[in-house]
Amino acid sequence: MKHLISCCLLLALAAQPLRAQLGAPKPAPGFAVMPYMQYSTQTSMTILWETQEAATSLVEYGEALPQASAPNLSRSVSLDGLRQMHEVELPGLRPETNYFWRVASQTAAGVRYVSPVYTFKTAVKDSTAFMFALIGDTQRNDDTPWAWSVISKQIWRTRPSFVVLAGDLVDWGPRKEDWTEHFFPGGHPLMARVPLFSVLGNHEGDADYYYQYMANPRPEYYYAFTYGNAEFFMIDSNRDLSEGSEQYNWLDQALAKSKAVWKIVVHHHPPYSSDSDDHGNTYTGLSSLGTAARNLVPLFDKYHVDFDLFGHTHLYERSWPLTNDRINEQGGTIYINSGGAGGYVEAFAPTRSWFTLEQREGHHFCTFAIYDHSLVFKAIDYEGRVFDAFELRKEPGQGQASVVTPPGPIIRSRRTVFHDTVQVSLAAGLEGLDLYYTLDGSEPTRNSSRYTGSFVLNRSAMVKARAFTPAGLSSRVTSMPFTQMAPLKAAAVKKTLPGLQFGYYEGDWRKDKAGFFTPERRLRQGIASTISLSHAEPADAEYWALTLDGYFQAPETGTYTFYAVDSRGLLVRLGGQVLFDSEQEGGNTVSVVLEKGLHALEIRSWQQRSRRSLGFGLYDAETGRKPVAPFQLSH
Repeated sequence: MKHLISCCLLLALAAQPLRAQLGAPKPAPGFAVMPYMQYSTQTSMTILWETQEAATSLVEYGEALPQASAPNLSRSVSLDGLRQMHEVELPGLRPETNYFWRVASQTAAGVRYVSPVYTFKTAVKDSTAFMFALIGDTQRNDDTPWAWSVISKQIWRTRPSFVVLAGDLVDWGPRKEDWTEHFFPGGHPLMARVPLFSVLGNHEGDADYYYQYMANPRPEYYYAFTYGNAEFFMIDSNRDLSEGSEQYNWLDQALAKSKAVWKIVVHHHPPYSSDSDDHGNTYTGLSSLGTAARNLVPLFDKYHVDFDLFGHTHLYERSWPLTNDRINEQGGTIYINSGGAGGYVEAFAPTRSWFTLEQREGHHFCTFAIYDHSLVFKAIDYEGRVFDAFELRKEPGQGQASVVTPPGPIIRSRRTVFHDTVQVSLAAGLEGLDLYYTLDGSEPTRNSSRYTGSFVLNRSAMVKARAFTPAGLSSRVTSMPFTQMAPLKAAAVKKTLPGLQFGYYEGDWRKDKAGFFTPERRLRQGIASTISLSHAEPADAEYWALTLDGYFQAPETGTYTFYAVDSRGLLVRLGGQVLFDSEQEGGNTVSVVLEKGLHALEIRSWQQRSRRSLGFGLYDAETGRKPVAPFQLSH
């Protein structure tokens, strides 16, 4: 049985003067982003930094020694070559051990830049007490631009083992200065000594900068990590979370396998929320009281998740323990909305929600101190005052899911669109399960094909799979469509010139996107060597648009997976077929089979000055995103 031992409000915790030390430090000469830490384990730490020009990568580090007169920096790790973005993993560390470290980079001209010496502690052993901090929405806002800097300093004063950030790190992810002039300077005093684990928010815009600056395991937009006796499941709630989706299937299996005492899920959007207008204007009608993230709640109930942590709405709200959409004080999931680390402060609905236990408006952060089966929680405002707290105790063994219904199998393949053959494999969520599958879209039974190893498809198929326990209990059915297609024919073009032809247009496109690209709106044209907005940056226009036309070079016949990121509107055609259309429902990636050669490429991008972005390139599940190389673009 779980017990809420105590609850307190407005306790003083080293309250500091309002906006103390507001100024965020500027990077040292040569650094675009000062060094910071990501993804800590018991035996490794990842160090990242960015230099203003290409330079070498070196991290010097060493264990803290007793009675030392200077920090020990006797070990080092370096990378070959020159680069601006540096990511260095320190391997072979000892668990629960203090280290000193610093970075050094040297340019081709011989100019050397060295950071100050910082500290870190590797992840604790499984049975050791630890404390982590929770924040959300560190994004910039004009009302309280000091908020993130102040919150980060207050968190550092609590000396957490690590920090979890529930999305919206910046105001607009594709805008580099939001990272280099706000997020990193404001958080550097904390992030240079405490590792950070993050998830994507909607304000990141799924931008390449997020994947550049955050070092998470593939595929990066979802992952899990363990710390002490807790396991954290990090989810991207901007993507599909419905039953059968990629992340739903992964979370189903990950929770089923977890042996952690404490199971904690983190994502950006709230399953339960009493915000005044994010989910329906409560001053004119009803609110939905949450988002599509509620699709995951049945998994939280099934596997006894202890906490679901999120942001998005810029306020603090803590629910009662909940199971099956009802209050359950004997073991339900506690939902905590902590979105107060930087963005403008929002308000609550005029009437109280049934699930709400505590709520507060204002900038804040939260801490969780965990030892064995005990947990102490605090919510702390920007001046260091505790305004909500409780202690939670679990009986040994309580909260461990006894899996009666097995998790659904995961269907895996390097591609789902192919022109010859494709290999498919199935993965069970638990040991001792039998997997059965069909290829014709019918429901798998124990009379269907039994899975004994990966198989090859040479035609289109709808693969459906189901897991069975030895006693005959079955999982839900999972499915994945596979499409065999003939390669799109290459264009009969004999000679082209490098780059794409671009056109820059100005005007308010909101009423008629389809008819916007007229000669009188086109202000300039030219040749673009890359797919980006760098060829058309308006001086004053609020609304503008860009066209890019030419050819994409497929170096060989095969399957190509493209990704796209847009801010206000995007239409991409390849070989006359629509790949992406932001006016229609669709995913972040699209696969197509191309014949070796040139394929006509048309890009139409609508932009707004305050939210501009354009991303289009190739995607691989193993290597991630890769921009289209200039040599693959011609006209």
